Amino acid sequence: MRAAVLLVAVVAADWGALDEYTPLLALDTGVGAQAAPLLLLLLWAGVTVGGLLAPVGERLGGRGYAALLGLVGVALAGGALLRHPAGFVLLAVAFGAAQLATVLADARLQARITGTSRATVTSLAGMATDVLIIVTYAGYGLLATAAGNAVAFALTAGAYLVVALVLLTGRRRRTAVPTGVAAAVPD
Repeated sequence: MRAAVLLVAVVAADWGALDEYTPLLALDTGVGAQAAPLLLLLLWAGVTVGGLLAPVGERLGGRGYAALLGLVGVALAGGALLRHPAGFVLLAVAFGAAQLATVLADARLQARITGTSRATVTSLAGMATDVLIIVTYAGYGLLATAAGNAVAFALTAGAYLVVALVLLTGRRRRTAVPTGVAAAVPD
């Protein structure tokens, strides 16, 4: 259960925090303040598509879910580092995939909760997400001050690659452990 709560928090917090910096990233591409909202609209179209893909995403196994997180990390970093309005197409893909990953992680957490602890576990996941968002804000601020928005955005997106790697390597280790003993990470 702890691993599932932590997964919800990490997956939701990173793109939730990065969303706050997308207007700055848009302006850094050279578009005027009048065009920046159009780039942001593209991102939210991606989020909408990601949410709508949840029924299809439920078919993803553990490797598929890890690949989805890898896509989020690569597309976020790549879109930011392009430093061009076209990079927002990659960012829209990343935000859509992040929305899908968040919905799936939350649904899988809810499916694992038994008994009367649903409200407590859900509140804990929400609080952990909020704490990680605040930590991400602080880290992004330090990185952006030193290296600029694009680099800070790309480095922050690396959290998805780390989680994907942990999910993949954890899955290999659990194959040697009897099913009931291994920690429950989304399949």
